[in-house]
Amino acid sequence: MKHKKIKKRGEGTSHGGTTLDKTMKNIGICLLITVGICLALLLMGTLIAYTTGDPTAFVDPIGYVSLFLGSFFGGFVCSKLSKHSPYITSAACGALFVLISMLFSFALPHSLASGMKIFTRLALHALSLITFPVGALVGVKSAENAPRKKKKRRK
Repeated sequence: MKHKKIKKRGEGTSHGGTTLDKTMKNIGICLLITVGICLALLLMGTLIAYTTGDPTAFVDPIGYVSLFLGSFFGGFVCSKLSKHSPYITSAACGALFVLISMLFSFALPHSLASGMKIFTRLALHALSLITFPVGALVGVKSAENAPRKKKKRRK
């Protein structure tokens, strides 16, 4: 009598990997997409600022608007990519993104000379961390409210 080999979870499947592997991969993809969204928003903001008489007056507002909008859409993308754990993925991606953006924000020499207090900068970065789960919540709710396609019956 032959014994069947019992497969472990995630072993031998075509989609491969464990849930943790998929979550880490989703976090990396979402982080790259979020950075791309923020860079595109910064580019658009820069183009708008250069149409004004004094573009340097809009550096901080454009930067923070880009940060908040990019964080929101990053959370939205996280919820669409990770079906099993959208909130965990968006929170982890948000934490990494805020850490990276804070490091870049404080590493640039002109950022400390802009006149904004360090506590205010930290508070604004912390608020951007909140917008990731809000974006994920909107993404999950939009998926729940979307009309479902009816399957055609086979005759």
